[in-house]
Amino acid sequence: MFERHHVHEQLHKALDRKVWLPSGGSLIIEHTEALTVIDVNTGKNVGSSSLEETVFKNNLEAADEIAKQLRLRDIGGIIVCDFIDMEIEQNRRAVIKAFRTALARDKTRTQVFDISELGLVEMTRKRIGEGLLESFSGLCPECEGRGVLIDQSLLD
Repeated sequence: MFERHHVHEQLHKALDRKVWLPSGGSLIIEHTEALTVIDVNTGKNVGSSSLEETVFKNNLEAADEIAKQLRLRDIGGIIVCDFIDMEIEQNRRAVIKAFRTALARDKTRTQVFDISELGLVEMTRKRIGEGLLESFSGLCPECEGRGVLIDQSLLD
């Protein structure tokens, strides 16, 4: 049954730090002890019109996908989404509205602030239980969860 429904493949995708958007852009999802950061990138999406229009469409796509990923991965706590900078205020308002609309489908309580001048959206999502990543992972015995290995020979 797992093979027929590609469950293993879907789990691998849900645990990956990179999520591809339909237009060729991507999300990078990084967890730290204090918060989760989601970075929006245009990637292969160069668009056919102006840069602002390409960025706007990419950010709209990302807003919808971020809401899906938060539910799928059961990410809670403090979350910072780094959308691509948009020059036009109307576009920023449209992206945050789309994001809030997408999050409204989530039963878990969220609080979302407006997009800052730097393109950051700060939000909180009620932590219900252990997230998907925590359920399928453990602390690395080599780096103790830091993600880097210190070269001890340089310290001796």
